[in-house]
Amino acid sequence: MIKFLISCSIFLLLLGCSPNDSSSIHLENSAPTESYFFQSKEVDIYFPDAIDSIDTHKIKLLSDGSVVTEISGKNNIIVNDKHIRILNTNQRLTHFDTVVINDDQENNIKIPVGDYYYEGQITDDTIPADKEVFIRNKHYKQINGTLIYTIDFTNIEGSTIEFAVPESINKIATLIEQKTISKTSDSIIYEFHFEIPKDYFIQKKITNLNLELKADQLYESSRKTIYKSFIPINIDEFNSETPR
Repeated sequence: MIKFLISCSIFLLLLGCSPNDSSSIHLENSAPTESYFFQSKEVDIYFPDAIDSIDTHKIKLLSDGSVVTEISGKNNIIVNDKHIRILNTNQRLTHFDTVVINDDQENNIKIPVGDYYYEGQITDDTIPADKEVFIRNKHYKQINGTLIYTIDFTNIEGSTIEFAVPESINKIATLIEQKTISKTSDSIIYEFHFEIPKDYFIQKKITNLNLELKADQLYESSRKTIYKSFIPINIDEFNSETPR
């Protein structure tokens, strides 16, 4: 449904409305979703269908009908296929559920995106260049709400790696575990494993659960986020048989 509505709306926009004919276009969201991210200056918003045909000039983020922030200027907004990245929000976000896109014809396109929650933070402390950790290799598998990340980092003496998901995911997950798989003078391999129960999807009546995983390097008194991953989980995958 949303794909049809977006396509129709874009078609109408391309017909060319004048600025004096500004209007509001409301799109439906057919997939109830919850998304959990860490606080950051950059905000990523994901859509079920491509929106890059819309000439985006300004964006408003709404929470329960109220505007929580407004972002303008093409230098602050990157639109790519089904994804919008806001480079610099002007306030600390905790929640929004609707995106309003203002295009070059002054149309306001209102798109429900499900609940986006922001907790904790991404850290960017300064770590000496010769003490920075780098990723050598990474792999993950995902099936039936179970995710296992295996990441090979360079081994820096005095440095440790700490994986984390937003605090709400800690309360939802039935298992969260980090362990060291192997360690040499040059390399250290970690495994991060967590499980999201199908019952949570049924209880909250949602189809999709998105979350952010991060890995922080801890060195002396500094903490720096060196890896982030966006993880989508769909209720249909609980019937999967083969990890991807």
